[in-house]
Amino acid sequence: MSVALVTGGGRGIGRTIARTLTEAGWAVAVTGRTRASLDDAVAGGDAALAVVADATDRAAMQAAVQQTEQALGPVDLVVANAGRFTAAGPLWETDADQWWADVDVNLRGPMLALQLALPGMVQRGTGCVIALGSGIGTQPMPYASAYSVSKAALMRLFDSVAGELEGTGVSVFVISPGLVATEMTEFPEAYLERYPDWRGLSQREGVPPELAANLIVHLATDRPKALSGRFVRPNTDLDAAAHAVAEDEDVGLLVLSPLPTRSA
Repeated sequence: MSVALVTGGGRGIGRTIARTLTEAGWAVAVTGRTRASLDDAVAGGDAALAVVADATDRAAMQAAVQQTEQALGPVDLVVANAGRFTAAGPLWETDADQWWADVDVNLRGPMLALQLALPGMVQRGTGCVIALGSGIGTQPMPYASAYSVSKAALMRLFDSVAGELEGTGVSVFVISPGLVATEMTEFPEAYLERYPDWRGLSQREGVPPELAANLIVHLATDRPKALSGRFVRPNTDLDAAAHAVAEDEDVGLLVLSPLPTRSA
């Protein structure tokens, strides 16, 4: 049985990802900072193991990986789902500590997931790490600079690491879940003053979280090597995209520039 570790897996999109992986036959461990929601995920049958761990705490996440491997077996998939959006407003009016805290969760968390999971995956010659990105990282986002910057940096991190993983059998991806109505979409007031149409989004019907969860199952199962390091959306035709990449066509799946071509 394949083993997955999902950060922020006790609620929201993470809980749906854990449930979908479990239904697909994976043994799933979930991490997060709140014991009650993690235990509820296990009790509800959405996960096999709950480990309290802050995604930005290296020692805690290292212990979570070790506990998962001891209880369930080698980790085949890590989903870096934990995210944060609290710093909003003009940069000069934004609390610097809150701004960096958003970047810390959204960038340091996935970086640690890569750093801790990849050694075992590379040694075994198989594995996958998937991070939750955002289309906001592909464009300027006034009043949400920390979130936009962190998601852009996340995508550059993963396409850089993809180049380091060539030939190892390990793949990495960043996906966009779309605008899913969760607790995190109760946006800060300073942001809603700029974008009032987003007020009350968590009470309205947004993009179903199952779309992102199903995409993760697909990527983790098939691991299309040609798309490793790419930014993938739920509506991406993966077969067509992989073919286009193989033909060196522009498929719009990279945020900045493609990896440099190796000279012969």
